[in-house]
Amino acid sequence: MSLLLIIGAYNTRFSFLSLNILLAYIPLELSFQFFRVKKNGLKLGLAALFMLYFPNIPYLVTDIIHMDILDIYNHFTGDSIKNLGDWTLTIVLFLAIFSFVLIGFGQLLKLLSYAKKQYRLTTTQVSGVLLLVCFLSSLGIYAGRFPPRFHSIDIFVRPWYVFKTIFLEWSFIKLEIVLLFLGLHLAIIGVMTMNRQLSKLK
Repeated sequence: MSLLLIIGAYNTRFSFLSLNILLAYIPLELSFQFFRVKKNGLKLGLAALFMLYFPNIPYLVTDIIHMDILDIYNHFTGDSIKNLGDWTLTIVLFLAIFSFVLIGFGQLLKLLSYAKKQYRLTTTQVSGVLLLVCFLSSLGIYAGRFPPRFHSIDIFVRPWYVFKTIFLEWSFIKLEIVLLFLGLHLAIIGVMTMNRQLSKLK
């Protein structure tokens, strides 16, 4: 499905989505491999890389800002426009965001569940790790969306500049937006947890 979305978006006005989907797929593949390998050293390395690339998954949610390039709504009349091509792109964007968020956050919770059993962590400790991961992911989204707009490769090319900009340079609006993104993470996890609880009642 990921390959189809990448190819499908490449020759459209959503060509940027191809790269974003590819980057969002990387942590998914890392998590899949995590549960296949047996050596603890490899597992730790894959888990670390998963956490590093994880922000690319919720980052897809912010791609909805590009909806304004689609001709599907008349702001003057308030009517929807019958444009099959752009409505198709709208659905593709929704499917990409929905599927990656659903699977990505599911894999995150699965990894934490594994860590809880493997290292005998308490529920409080796991919740603390989850909150930290979500906060760091929120910082990652901010760093990728707002100037100077970092990409995943920048972590390896200019690590100190990335670290300094993300962790040492703060403003009130940055804090507000990061907390907003944190709320997004927690809301997604809350909905997924609620859905699991409802499934157990059946």
